[in-house]
Amino acid sequence: MLLRQSAPILSIAVTVVTILEALAGIAVLYVIKILVDTITREMTAETTGSFSDVLMVLILTGGSILLAVLLQSLASALRMRQGLIVSDHVDREIHDRAIAVDLRYYESPIYYDALQKARHGGSERPAQIVANVVTTLRAALLLAAIFILLSGIEMRLLPALIIPILIALFVRLYFARKLFEWRMSRAQLDRRTSYLDWMMTNVAHAKELRLNRIGPFLRDQYRAGRKEIRQGEIYIEQARLGTEFITSMLGAAVFIGASALLLQQSLQHGRPIGDVVLFVLLLRRAESSGKEFVGNVSKIVDDHLYLRKLFEFLSVKPGIHAPDQPHALPDKLSTGLVVDNISFRYDEAPSDALNGVSMKIEPGQIVALVGENGSGKTTLIKLLTRLYDPSTGSISLDGTDIREFEPDEYRRLMSVIFQDYAVYAETVEDNIRFGDIDLPFDQQKIIDAARSAGAASFIEKLPNAYQTPLTKLFDNGQDLSIGQWQRLALARSFYPNSKFIILDEPTSAVDPKAEFELFEDFRAHLKGRGALIISHRLSTIRQADYTYYLESGRIVEEGQHDDLISAKGKYAELFQKQAWHYR
Repeated sequence: MLLRQSAPILSIAVTVVTILEALAGIAVLYVIKILVDTITREMTAETTGSFSDVLMVLILTGGSILLAVLLQSLASALRMRQGLIVSDHVDREIHDRAIAVDLRYYESPIYYDALQKARHGGSERPAQIVANVVTTLRAALLLAAIFILLSGIEMRLLPALIIPILIALFVRLYFARKLFEWRMSRAQLDRRTSYLDWMMTNVAHAKELRLNRIGPFLRDQYRAGRKEIRQGEIYIEQARLGTEFITSMLGAAVFIGASALLLQQSLQHGRPIGDVVLFVLLLRRAESSGKEFVGNVSKIVDDHLYLRKLFEFLSVKPGIHAPDQPHALPDKLSTGLVVDNISFRYDEAPSDALNGVSMKIEPGQIVALVGENGSGKTTLIKLLTRLYDPSTGSISLDGTDIREFEPDEYRRLMSVIFQDYAVYAETVEDNIRFGDIDLPFDQQKIIDAARSAGAASFIEKLPNAYQTPLTKLFDNGQDLSIGQWQRLALARSFYPNSKFIILDEPTSAVDPKAEFELFEDFRAHLKGRGALIISHRLSTIRQADYTYYLESGRIVEEGQHDDLISAKGKYAELFQKQAWHYR
């Protein structure tokens, strides 16, 4: 299926050339037999023969060898190209599936274990799969042709030649499955060692590793994990090599016995010396082709086991998908977003993250959401943007359940900056455009978004302004402070033509001056959009039209700022604690 989907015409060409390569290899051996017989006949003839016959066969032998080499080179080049194409095709399939699956898969170790099993062996495995299939075909054709030629020389020796190959094949298949099962059981340990390696070599942890002297500890953890993985593989490999050595001794005994038998027949019964030479050549070629066949069949079985894991991963279907007949999004909003008594629980979680939450965000309205860490604020964002669906209850847009809309189209109504916003090792321009990459390129719109977020001032001081790469990974790159990155993320949320903007701790890393400038004319920056602001800074949410207080997954207070202060509840208590520091 991989070959048919990725490179069907090339696959046919590879198959044809591989068959020709196998036939050419057999032809070379047969021509060598003819050469030996011709030389023997001329040497034993009563009268001096013509050297022209030997010369013609010699030229034919050289031409056959040259043709075989050319076909081998062509086949190798085609197989390499096919392998690379298949490898890229598999990568695209994995990427497409990784993009399509629901967010919940990324928040579960089951997903990462499945991905690790699907990709075990690295990007070279798809190329190996193609090479193994093709070389197995070639080896099988060679063996079939060799056995046909050998049967014409001495039929009784065929069983003795076939049995060692079958034994070797059984041994290889047994240990291939054993090694596969062991690797699958170690998938999570493999991921952990990869993670430890990433922590030790990535800039994200470089400062703390040095200041807190964590590096040696992580290095020892990595070595212990790799040692456990390595020792398991070495044990299985040693057992395989020992067993294969015994089967090789059996094959050597068969070779010596068969060769001795034919040589005796040649000396005592006048069998042509060319038959003996051809038999020895075929026997040695049968041995090498048999090893190649056995090795590649075991690799195909091994590849098949891994491909099962790959196809299992690729068969994962997103749970959030468009209905058969999605509703059209309203051109102009009237009532906005309404959250009606929703509850939600993460997979394997012991309790609900949200329980009976109701709220609304009207067009053009600024709504604040307040609560302690772990109260469910970010979870609510995931439900509003339909990264998850609620367990119970509903979320509607202008009276229509958001599950009735096409998910991607609905999400384009939202501009979101998460507390753990992404930073991209791309240009400033791209970092802002990623707010909606489908919009036509508009430099002025990018600049306007940066100005609204208070980011234009430092962007214009960068070496190449909006074309500056924001990374130290590549040449001519620049890095930003945490506060500058956050303002750039804000610019990304202002860039799209959305109906709502959701800001999760949008100013946690910016200085008071930048925060003041952002919210001084915040409503104008929104340009008529509704907004949901999550913040621990009550100075940030002071401008909200309406505020909800979330505690342990429940809305425990709601109202306007003055009303909530007068109620002297949890909101007022939080406000008073922060206000105390400014007395």
